[in-house]
Amino acid sequence: MDAAWLGVAFYTETQVLTGFIYQPYEERLLDILNGISVRRRESRGRFLELTKVTIDYLNGKKETLPTAYINKASIQLAATLDGDLARGIGGRVGAKPYPFVQKSPVVVRLRIPTYALTGSMYRVGGQSVWHVLEEKVTFLPLTNVKIRPVANGIWWTAAFAAVNREQILSLQEEETPLAQSS
Repeated sequence: MDAAWLGVAFYTETQVLTGFIYQPYEERLLDILNGISVRRRESRGRFLELTKVTIDYLNGKKETLPTAYINKASIQLAATLDGDLARGIGGRVGAKPYPFVQKSPVVVRLRIPTYALTGSMYRVGGQSVWHVLEEKVTFLPLTNVKIRPVANGIWWTAAFAAVNREQILSLQEEETPLAQSS
């Protein structure tokens, strides 16, 4: 199989778009968002094609479309719809190929313009949270994520989410670990 359709939710300032994106074999959602391809040399563009789209507006309105294109820069947060994919979207089971680097989790709380989140961020050895934030790729991966619109107190959960670093207003390490989602 050369590709699959991956169910995702893209959180923007005014709406949440859910649908499916084309996922080439052995590529992760994070790679797609960051424009990194293991099979192609050229980087990907600024827009993602989303199919079978449902748009939930923050005012409660809902709309469905066969296809929509979303500018990656407008995405505050991207999450997977399938909770079984937390181990790494597009990742393989078994030994990790070179250049796999063991990372340790740190629980963080962060704010982006429209949402508050908590989740596990990953760092290498003695790397600080600051160093992870300063990396060049646009989207920061988190696992075991809780998401709440700033406008209300309703929390959603996602096994995996990628946060647009350009949208992060603040981030802090949490002293107590989050409960694992079941």
